[in-house]
Amino acid sequence: MKVVKIIANIILGDLNKIDIRLPLEKVSITNSLNEIQEDVNEGVTYVVAANYENVNAVINKKGNIYLPHNLFNLDCLNNETYGYFELEVLPFFRTFTEIFKKEVNPRGVFRYRRTIHEDSFLSTIVGDLYVITSLLGEPEDIHIKHSNLSLMPRHSIIMVNFGGGTMAHIEYTADDQEKIELEWSGIKHIIEFDSDQMKPVFPNDRTLLPLTYTVDAIVSTAKVIDEKVIARLDRFQKLMDGGGQL
Repeated sequence: MKVVKIIANIILGDLNKIDIRLPLEKVSITNSLNEIQEDVNEGVTYVVAANYENVNAVINKKGNIYLPHNLFNLDCLNNETYGYFELEVLPFFRTFTEIFKKEVNPRGVFRYRRTIHEDSFLSTIVGDLYVITSLLGEPEDIHIKHSNLSLMPRHSIIMVNFGGGTMAHIEYTADDQEKIELEWSGIKHIIEFDSDQMKPVFPNDRTLLPLTYTVDAIVSTAKVIDEKVIARLDRFQKLMDGGGQL
């Protein structure tokens, strides 16, 4: 009788951003799901392109499945499917999160500017809002303004009041080049980050750069996909679709 071994992890992600230099486990990046066999060693983690076709293909495979937030759906509600958010796994934001969480009752102004590709414009904003509000707290109100989304360049400005002396000013622009700027003006810390001051990201370099991320970061920050996660994402999606305020 053939013994079927469990695949440790199957991660769906952006193959141009995954950094495999320092994995905790053996990592195999593949463009074909046919390369994922049911009898591989338990220590192997597969990374495949993030798209709906691959979600449907891997959702019933043995092992732990990791999906980016824009591919979550109600079919993913099981104990072996986890979700992750790109902003949360980027090295600079993980460092910011560590510093922020060391403050007692942190208060201040969070400024965040991001330039992203047109095809992921709204979905990226929704995921970022989930991460930012999970860190800074439950918003008391959110105001959103869009430029004419049928014209380029596209712009969105989001103002968030968290109450207690904490606010956020968030801006997005659609462009071919990705860029992130972050500034936190807090009571105890002033933190700044600008990806343009770092070495640019070149696809497939597989280096530890500010806009790439590791398999280990995905696994360590991923969350069980449940109704609460999906409902919170739906809430932000509806805000983005209609603009206006919370």
